[in-house]
Amino acid sequence: MLSNNESYDIIIVGSSLLGQICALLCGKLNLKTLLISKNFINENTIKEVSFDDETARLLESIGVYSKIKDVINTPTYTDLVTTGSKIVQRSPVIKTKNSFPSLLTFIPGDLEDKMLKICSEASNIKVIDNFIISHIESDTNSCYLKNGNSTIKVEAPFLICSDESDEFIKKKLNIKYDDLGYVREWLMVDISLKSGEDLENVYRQICDPIRPTSYVALSETCYRFQFQLLTGEKKEDMCSISKVHDLISNWLTPHQYNIKYLTTFEFKGRCASNFKKENIFLIGKAAYQIPPYAAQSLNSGIRDVANLIWKINLIKNNKAKNNIIYSYNIERNAKIRQTIKSSIALGQLIDSISVALQNKTPLEEAIAPEAREQAFGKMSKLGDDANEPGIYNSLTRDNYSGQRLAKNIKDKNNILIDIDKSIGFNFAIISRNDIYKRLENETISKLKELDCKFLCNIHEIELDPNLTEVLTMGDIILRPDMKIFGVSSKKLTTEQICKDLLCQVT
Repeated sequence: MLSNNESYDIIIVGSSLLGQICALLCGKLNLKTLLISKNFINENTIKEVSFDDETARLLESIGVYSKIKDVINTPTYTDLVTTGSKIVQRSPVIKTKNSFPSLLTFIPGDLEDKMLKICSEASNIKVIDNFIISHIESDTNSCYLKNGNSTIKVEAPFLICSDESDEFIKKKLNIKYDDLGYVREWLMVDISLKSGEDLENVYRQICDPIRPTSYVALSETCYRFQFQLLTGEKKEDMCSISKVHDLISNWLTPHQYNIKYLTTFEFKGRCASNFKKENIFLIGKAAYQIPPYAAQSLNSGIRDVANLIWKINLIKNNKAKNNIIYSYNIERNAKIRQTIKSSIALGQLIDSISVALQNKTPLEEAIAPEAREQAFGKMSKLGDDANEPGIYNSLTRDNYSGQRLAKNIKDKNNILIDIDKSIGFNFAIISRNDIYKRLENETISKLKELDCKFLCNIHEIELDPNLTEVLTMGDIILRPDMKIFGVSSKKLTTEQICKDLLCQVT
């Protein structure tokens, strides 16, 4: 039960999977959190069905991964094929340097139910259903929400909107979205196989000359099929049961499966001009829509959460100046636009291959230049890149600032250290030597006030020879989201770079 005039550290509007993960990270950092359901349910919302190793890593760091493993599936591989099963590109799903598979899939409802139960059992998270927002106020210090009959008012210094369907908040904020120039209508069908039936455990994009298609294994028995609508096709016709049976007939007959969910959805690219207004923040689909070809929607939302919450935590605990929060939009907006651009390029690649097959045109002549760059890896990867704007080393440009450090390191005795457990969402300095001898006493004192961790005698960044080599020349200064703030060198001392960090944050 929610009482009137309750105060929290953070209010999260939207109890979808992303909102749940955001709440659990806040809870992990001992932030008093209110998680409320959105104003209404948009039945045409496409729910994510996959995440990557970085998301798995964060889920483990907040103590959740082991609790949800039974509802997670690991595909054998991802591939891009033609209708004749000719492989255009195939990648096995293997463990990365973060110790998790590169791709994991799940049934949306099953995972959300588990996560919501975990949130409800957390001591510092309150979960409220059907809180219909009728009034919102905000300034630079507080946010206030009232429910439909204005009998309940809640407040917090920070408000996070995590759902695309919270139109009330977006209208109040006057959020403007940029159309990034791509729209395709797709039919989405989730099915469950009947006993004894089987399909490949893969994440597959099919360049059909008639209709681009994909299917994803969500579990041993559940799959998501997606079919692109052709010119002139109507949504209501495509959503008929007979049409679905016809489209899936290349794989299964109707008696082999049950239809669990059916809708049409626009694959499009759009992005809010700003992810922040006063102390209200947009994350995930509240801020942008990414075409799902590269499965980056949930992953990008998790990056938003990881970027935002450590800054709020420092501000709330009076360890950092308030204006570090402005870096959230600076760091994430540009990154999201790059991710959308890359996903659109992959969609254009799929379309181009399909058209080429239909017209019997050589693929190298049919693929659009931007799609060709995506196909051959000339564009920036969908993950995090170095030299991002924001709270990073400002004294000199290096090739490491902005990279996320791998999960495991080794000390001089070859003992493996899990840095997520050792650092725990704090700043850290990693060195082969005695860090204290490289820093002035005043700098050490100020870093300790930030709860900075000092990891000495580290000789190897496991599975990352480049950063292991860095340790022979200098030290690595790490942010709470495990991104590298900067690295020291002969030209830039650890003392100088730590003072730069303190100047930007405190």
